Amino acid sequence: MKTNQEILNEFGRELIENSYDFNFNLFKRNIEKNISSEKDRKKILSLFKENIESILFNILKLFEENEEFKLIYEKDGKQINLVEISEMLKAEPLGENGWIKRFSKYADEYEV
Repeated sequence: MKTNQEILNEFGRELIENSYDFNFNLFKRNIEKNISSEKDRKKILSLFKENIESILFNILKLFEENEEFKLIYEKDGKQINLVEISEMLKAEPLGENGWIKRFSKYADEYEV
């Protein structure tokens, strides 16, 4: 069985690569096609990045604050509740050692 940290990292990598990066890239391509000013593009992308981070925070907060909703890792019939193995699941994506910094290909672009 994986360690709790390995489970959190696996979930974090999936969340960031398949949600955060996917949507950031989609929005970035649309902005690059439709906004001619580099300064405006950077500002819009910075605001969008902040917005995505807020959405992730609030989705994970939903699991922390509402016991009826579960975020479960299951392997070989054993279930692990991600809220219970994280000190603060809602903050895992954020900060200098958060999932975004570690797993996103856009981590250092368009700093907020």
